[in-house]
Amino acid sequence: MVNSLKNKGQVNIPFTISLFVFIGLTVYLISSIIGYHPSHSEAIKSDILYSKAYSISELLIKDKGYPGNWEENNFRRVGLASEPYLLNSSKIAELEKICNSTNITNIRKLRESFGLMDENLNVEIKYLNGTGIGGCFPGSKIAGRSAYVKRICVLNDELAEVVVYVG
Repeated sequence: MVNSLKNKGQVNIPFTISLFVFIGLTVYLISSIIGYHPSHSEAIKSDILYSKAYSISELLIKDKGYPGNWEENNFRRVGLASEPYLLNSSKIAELEKICNSTNITNIRKLRESFGLMDENLNVEIKYLNGTGIGGCFPGSKIAGRSAYVKRICVLNDELAEVVVYVG
């Protein structure tokens, strides 16, 4: 009995070392998981913006819109194509009327028709030689973090570029 009381206050050195190693690894793993999450969520947000920009570009260059002969005051969905990849200049002019108007309801309707709620939308259309054709900049051009997609199509028998920015 005297012998068991004698060993009671002793510290086991291998146990102490392994306890410090375990605590150190736990702290390292937790800090690396916490540090990984914000950068991962930013990448997800960027991917979501890019997918929205791509889907909007698909609608603009491949779809006629709804109704097929839509105008500034009677559109449900905007499309700039007469046929896939063949743009219609009168539809581009109607898009510019919507974007440049002071009618907030039409601008909101335009964003919602593309599935955008809080994001801004800019569309820039120009010939490949750099000559501007038109664009849609409701409010102002998007600054800061945004995603964009460039698509090539035909307008007036010349190659044109449609750039869609979402941010």
